[in-house]
Amino acid sequence: MEDRKRKRIYIFCVVLFLLGGGLFFYNVVKSFTGLGATLSEYAFPGSHSIQLEEKGLYSIYHQYESAFEEGKTSGDSVERGSIVVYLRKASDAENVELKVPDSQKRYSYMGKRGVKIFEFENPGPTGYMIESFSKLPSQTSRYTLVVERGFEITRLKGILVSQAFLLAPTLFAIILFMRTYIRS
Repeated sequence: MEDRKRKRIYIFCVVLFLLGGGLFFYNVVKSFTGLGATLSEYAFPGSHSIQLEEKGLYSIYHQYESAFEEGKTSGDSVERGSIVVYLRKASDAENVELKVPDSQKRYSYMGKRGVKIFEFENPGPTGYMIESFSKLPSQTSRYTLVVERGFEITRLKGILVSQAFLLAPTLFAIILFMRTYIRS
């Protein structure tokens, strides 16, 4: 009877360990595939109408490595001030203050790379008109700007939750396994 109980506990520990590993990998895949939904890409020069639903700090990135229909455009980065961006509220055409960030944060996602060039505060669900052009004649004729909110936080949350899914069941399974083994 005692052996049967120990075997059940050992099997439970293995199942718990496998379940934690499965949840870890599921969450990693879900976190990184969901990141693309937070990135809205717009091709420039020109203008686009955008609708932002959530309140908070938004960032504008110059995506210096991206693919267009005609082919791939790539460059190292963007010189500070070489891309001009105007953002206006659609309702009253009021200009929105774009702040230059203290540091040039970069991202790399699904073969695309970008550098943060502006940030702004969105008060709530609002429509905007975004216009942009390049000051440099050497800049490629087309480029991509990405408007996003929470990309870095989403990635950090995904990593932390994934680690919790892996660590908690694994530690519990190891402790239960060792306790059962020592008592036998």
